[in-house]
Amino acid sequence: MKNTEKVFFTFIFFIGGIFLPSVFILTPAFADTLILKNGKELKGLVVERHADRIILSTERGETPILLSGIKDIKYDDPEQNFFQIAKAYEAENKLGEALAYYEKALEVNPDFEDAKKAALGVRNHFWASSAEGPVNEIEKKQTLYDAWGKGENPDSVIKKKSEEDATLLKEGLGISLEKKGDWTRIESVFSGKPALAAGMKRFDRLVSIDGESLRYLMPEAVAKKLLIPRFTNFNLEVERDYTLEKSGSKNIQALGFELGLGYAGLFIKSVKPDSIAAQAGIREDDLVTSIDGEATRYLPIKKAIALIQKTKNSSVTIRVRRSMLLARR
Repeated sequence: MKNTEKVFFTFIFFIGGIFLPSVFILTPAFADTLILKNGKELKGLVVERHADRIILSTERGETPILLSGIKDIKYDDPEQNFFQIAKAYEAENKLGEALAYYEKALEVNPDFEDAKKAALGVRNHFWASSAEGPVNEIEKKQTLYDAWGKGENPDSVIKKKSEEDATLLKEGLGISLEKKGDWTRIESVFSGKPALAAGMKRFDRLVSIDGESLRYLMPEAVAKKLLIPRFTNFNLEVERDYTLEKSGSKNIQALGFELGLGYAGLFIKSVKPDSIAAQAGIREDDLVTSIDGEATRYLPIKKAIALIQKTKNSSVTIRVRRSMLLARR
């Protein structure tokens, strides 16, 4: 887009339970606008969206902002607007409309990974809803009804149900969960189960399911997402750290991998067989999210290589994000 060009777009935003039209100008200087409930506007780039907050990147750094304080978000690119409309429909369980807008976002940007994963998740939910019905609501109502019928405290019954879910997670996928900082992570991986076969490891951080962020969620909520709807496939993203010993060499080629830069950010372009990186467990197509604790979201390849080859440390810790396909039983 040339500097002299301005393109007008009309989209629908979800505000206070209704959809309202919004007309804005897409300019070459990309900036999303957050309209807060107190009337203030914040500009930046929405780089993450979670269950209760978004992460806004500005010149001053990345700032978390609670969704409860936001009236509206106006995105500066059309695929994000279609994506947010789809999210709003999905929240209302209008899966047909949601899928249509996810597909529209992919028409604008075929490389929009979040839309691909969300569309896959909606298709899975379509199948489950036609086969089983609204499982979450049925289970919730049945749990409370059982508590009332037995004269028990509903909180104790819900706690018992959480323990049952933990047992199902262990017997089905073969994992147990724990809370660590902002993330739910894997506490244990059990032998002979799908999680181990898929390559999951102890202390893996669970990042997203079908493109939906799991950050800030408690293990009980994450367990429910891993279990329901039953008999469906889902795409799980995990994040883990790999520490590579440099063995006296400062050259990245000696570690045995090559970096690339794609739509989602810095990734492992190739891994040399039997290299330091391969033996550690790094794989081709892993998304690199940090190097020695420094985020790589906007990092050029040259700067990333410079971080890896710095002379002060005899080792380098690379944090990667990896996707795996699993099935609920």
